[in-house]
Amino acid sequence: MSSGARLQDSAIHENIGSLSSSSDDKQEALSLCSQYQDSIKKDILSNDRNIIFDKALGKMLIRSFYLIQHEFPSSDQFECLISTYNRHRCKIIISYESSCSCKTFRKNNVCKHFLFVLKRIFNVDLHSLDIRLAIMEHHQFTNADLEYIFQGQVRRLCSVTSPLLQLDTKENLVLSFKRQSIGFEDVCPICFERLIIKNKKLVTCFYSCGKSMHKTCMNEWKHTKGKATNCPYCQVHWIDPSAAQKTVLDYYAKRAHPIEKREKYFLCCLYTSSDGS
Repeated sequence: MSSGARLQDSAIHENIGSLSSSSDDKQEALSLCSQYQDSIKKDILSNDRNIIFDKALGKMLIRSFYLIQHEFPSSDQFECLISTYNRHRCKIIISYESSCSCKTFRKNNVCKHFLFVLKRIFNVDLHSLDIRLAIMEHHQFTNADLEYIFQGQVRRLCSVTSPLLQLDTKENLVLSFKRQSIGFEDVCPICFERLIIKNKKLVTCFYSCGKSMHKTCMNEWKHTKGKATNCPYCQVHWIDPSAAQKTVLDYYAKRAHPIEKREKYFLCCLYTSSDGS
């Protein structure tokens, strides 16, 4: 904000303080002040900068990105590594001075990867003038900005889930797996889009926590992790559904007594998708 704008803003607040004790008068004055501040913000954020921001946002909304790893080194800093739709990797830092390792961010101070983290992971309102000003003009976040951004991480970022069982023997695995229920608002822990999307298949960590994710996202996760692939939720070593099916069939083929009703439910979980198809 320019020095002239600050002086005008200060003058408005002084005038509000000098008003009569009438609450209606003060409320009306505060409303006018808020409208004035919004108009100042719009004037500061040039049309060119808005176009750059909206262009990056548009690219983010039509592309797929995958969160590969993340951490909070401190309470006011978030770091993550994401994989793009063409399998490029970018490191993003959200803090007082944020960054992305891509060339576009270094040029424009904003990029689709950076906005993916803000929008998909932290569910930030990217139409907020304060957020846009912090990114495009001030080039840094304040304490208030970071508090607002990080307040959504508890819901969006998946915490480590305890396994449903101890992985001792394959016999125990077969008799203990199940899929946890999926809500409409649940998101994939890798791409952060809704789990229930038409034509998107799911895979489930049947041997441990029972949570699900998009099959295509899990393929990207496995491509990145290699032999060290684990469940994004419970961190147990990942076992492909095909291996799970083979274990189930081998187990029941060798068993002498018939399948019990409870075990039929487990088999149904293994071979049935989340929508029942």
